[in-house]
Amino acid sequence: MRQPNREALERAARLWREGAFWEVHEALEPAWMAARGEERLLLHGLIQLAAALEARRRGHARGARANLAKARAKWAALGFRYRGRDLRPFLEGCVRALEGAPAPAWPWED
Repeated sequence: MRQPNREALERAARLWREGAFWEVHEALEPAWMAARGEERLLLHGLIQLAAALEARRRGHARGARANLAKARAKWAALGFRYRGRDLRPFLEGCVRALEGAPAPAWPWED
């Protein structure tokens, strides 16, 4: 699968694996700002999911839920798919993480 802004996603993946969710947000923001269309929705959703997990870590349950809802809306606009990839398992993993489970694997690990 061709990835949007490969360099930003590779850095974000490394940071995600480290649990550095705020830094994931920062790594993806310039790519999101430059992106258009479906790529923009994908990246914004990833940013919001990282923000949700960071909010949970900081004890801000309301902020975590709000960011999750925003990400879900962005990805719903994509039909929960991006270039043939089903985004729902990753989104569901983030929902479980907000309930205390470990964060899901980055969606492009394979």
